[in-house]
Amino acid sequence: MTSRFCRKILFPAGRSRPGIRVLLCLLFIAPLSRAAEITLVEAYELALAQSESLQISVAEWRAAEARYRQSLGAMWPEVSARGTANWAADSDSRRAGIGATWTVFDGFRTAREADARQAAGLALRHDAERARLLLYEDVADVFYQTLSFQNQRTAVQEQIKTLETRGVELERRIKLGRSKRSDLLTTSNQIAEARLTIEQLNQSFAATLELLAFVTGRPASSLQVVDQTSLPALGEVDKYLAAAATREDIKAGEARVEASQSDVKVAKSDRAPKVTLDGNAYLVRDPQTQSEWDIILKLEMPLFDRGRRTARVAEAGQLLRISELRLAELQRSSERDVRQTYLSLFYELRQWSELQAAIRIADEALALLQKDYELGRVSNLDVLTASVQLWGLRRREAALAQQLRAELIHLHVAAGKVSP
Repeated sequence: MTSRFCRKILFPAGRSRPGIRVLLCLLFIAPLSRAAEITLVEAYELALAQSESLQISVAEWRAAEARYRQSLGAMWPEVSARGTANWAADSDSRRAGIGATWTVFDGFRTAREADARQAAGLALRHDAERARLLLYEDVADVFYQTLSFQNQRTAVQEQIKTLETRGVELERRIKLGRSKRSDLLTTSNQIAEARLTIEQLNQSFAATLELLAFVTGRPASSLQVVDQTSLPALGEVDKYLAAAATREDIKAGEARVEASQSDVKVAKSDRAPKVTLDGNAYLVRDPQTQSEWDIILKLEMPLFDRGRRTARVAEAGQLLRISELRLAELQRSSERDVRQTYLSLFYELRQWSELQAAIRIADEALALLQKDYELGRVSNLDVLTASVQLWGLRRREAALAQQLRAELIHLHVAAGKVSP
């Protein structure tokens, strides 16, 4: 098909030299031939590797894991190499060796800090998984919008072919005196309007294809969207509601509540006594009379801070309250999302059923009107009106088919899982 089109451009009737048409063919036809078919799954895989926001989410999760490991390390003794040198008027001393510092007791503050950092890291991990789902939903929206405009354009192109065929037939009838010139002009007007619609769809298709190219990181000229998935089947709403209760963002909210509870315990532990053990073993001593080791046990007990620790406990308590309220709001909104998307898909499926019946009726009506026109019972305007109605329904069918597929993905994402 492409080669025939190139031949028409390169060698039109009455000309033997292609000239500038070679460049046109290379610029516009060659890129189309290089376009590779891409499915939704392939587009999503490309978007996973391309998305900076998802990579940021993963990096935040890794950083939280590192903070948790730091908190765990704080519960162990810290061993270091130590050395001192003193110069005085009457004597000098130098010592070098190994020292260790260990917080023996701090009201379990360090352990509870580790629990809080672990829960915070788990929350960010669930956030990253939720970001993957939301990216899948975004890619699906762009993918099916692109496919919708592509299929609508195909439907309008078929309409133009049908109208052009009718125009040829009308020209034949005009020569025979069986049709009026106005019938041909009316048909030509419909062709012009359809071509205008084609250009509008080309604009929308190009815009969504560029957006898909941005998401996937591939040039728009190398993308050709294809989809062979069947139309969705709808299960019971309770199944989706049950799945939504374990969504990744809800799990993240639960982990943040757990982290806030540990932070409250950390704030309370600031009022407990703190016991620190500091020991040193000296390998080098000058003069030799100095001891080979020493151990220092320190006890700290907070007595007065003008309410600073009490205020810290109050702040942690309010932050816990905020995290609990956010979790409750998220749980309610997840149920709302599932119900709204379920109802939307339910009624769109009903629209699809009615649309198929309307297309069958419009197709039959157009065939009968064309026969009646041959017999002189109806006007050409009646036939054109029926044709416009039929192809309008065809365009709605092309758009609704992709909308149904996208809506199913919305429902699965609202329920916290990837659409099959």
